[in-house]
Amino acid sequence: MTEKDQDKASCSSCSLDFLRNNLGRNETAARRLVELFLDTYPGLLERLDVSARNLDLLALQNVVHDIRGNCVLFSAQACLDQTRFMENALRDQAAAGSDGANGIDWVAESEKLGLLLSAVEAELRTSLSADDLGQADGSVS
Repeated sequence: MTEKDQDKASCSSCSLDFLRNNLGRNETAARRLVELFLDTYPGLLERLDVSARNLDLLALQNVVHDIRGNCVLFSAQACLDQTRFMENALRDQAAAGSDGANGIDWVAESEKLGLLLSAVEAELRTSLSADDLGQADGSVS
């Protein structure tokens, strides 16, 4: 891979090259995983928003965990850092037996995570439309 290709493969919010490497350079699988993320992204944002606004901390913990899996998959480090922070804080709060916000503004933290996730979504969508992931048959244009 040339330096230009590597720059194109690594966006500021995520790393397509990381995804490709983990998939043995299987462009078809990489494309499919990006498409699946893009399909589920609106639902993730909705679940994140609703659970934070309702202070449903169990639902919030579940959606943050789901988002974390996507962050790992696409090596989205800033997004991953925010999910780790939120998961740890939610776990600590559950261990303390607290139902409330416990000094944490879950709506603000969720909005921050939503913005980070939106940056990943935008870059993945751009990469997909620019065909950085190759054709559906596995070839690269």
